[in-house]
Amino acid sequence: MNSLLKISVISLVFLITNSVLAQDIHFSQFYNSPLNLNPSLVGAFNGDYRFVGNQRTQWSSVTAPYATFGLSADANGIFNSPIGVGLSVYNDRAGDSDFSTLQIGLGGSYNIKIDSTQSFQIGIQPVFTQRSINYNDLKFDNQYNGSFYDANIGNGETFGNTGETYFNLHAGLSYNKKIAQRKEVNAGFALHNIVRPQQTFFNADIPLHQRITIHAGGLIKLSDKIDVLPNILFQKQHKFQEIVFGGQGKYHLNNGNYKALYGGIWYRNSDATYFNVGLDYADFHFGISYDLNLSSLSVASQNRGGFEFSVIYIISRFKPEIKRYKACPDYI
Repeated sequence: MNSLLKISVISLVFLITNSVLAQDIHFSQFYNSPLNLNPSLVGAFNGDYRFVGNQRTQWSSVTAPYATFGLSADANGIFNSPIGVGLSVYNDRAGDSDFSTLQIGLGGSYNIKIDSTQSFQIGIQPVFTQRSINYNDLKFDNQYNGSFYDANIGNGETFGNTGETYFNLHAGLSYNKKIAQRKEVNAGFALHNIVRPQQTFFNADIPLHQRITIHAGGLIKLSDKIDVLPNILFQKQHKFQEIVFGGQGKYHLNNGNYKALYGGIWYRNSDATYFNVGLDYADFHFGISYDLNLSSLSVASQNRGGFEFSVIYIISRFKPEIKRYKACPDYI
């Protein structure tokens, strides 16, 4: 097999693999990217304000690195109501063409308490999306002169559009039940791309397919120091689907600001296994994960996937204790 054919085969495998796994922006640490996972998770946390950052780099061993970056902020109990609001920004840049996707979403949720231990939460998320591409660094077969690639030869292609913008809409529902101290279960369902916007750069009918997300997880106390947090995620978009399952252990440090350590292992069907470690420090949670590629792309990637980082910061306002009565000294 000559070098040109090898490059073609690797490129084809690469494109197919990413079509299956990257229809929408996603993270391996989906549990640390709540507003991207399910709109109903806006405001679903213990505290008043939450700030989340996610960064992922992959395929640097194969081609120009794919980089995904996300920032979100949300709050709950707005005006002492069951309403949560959030803002999220995600950017994904892929390949030699710098194919870029920018998403800006506004989210809102409503919490329905069933009793003191369980609740439902519904959410909606309008999203503005902008996509762009740079054709300058792409190479085409017309520029192969029979012996080697020649950039001075015209590519024979005509591109009339380098960008596209569209409106999108997501919605979701989630459930949480606290069974006991350090023992709870949760589940959720979300529908993304409800309006199926046109995503093509050309004059064609190519809508963005709807994506179904189903997720579930829990918290199980094993001992005074150790908890287990299992999770499962199922996503389906058009004819592609993704299943992720695994979990992590949590070791309580209870040492000043150093609160807990995490470590876990995950499997994404027919694609990768990945490992994560984490730390709770003061009001921060830090997470790091690394993917090991197991798909057909492993011939080119040598099983190397990429690193992903996450940070979550939660602010809880001080709530002064309200005294309902004033005690008088007993000597009066």
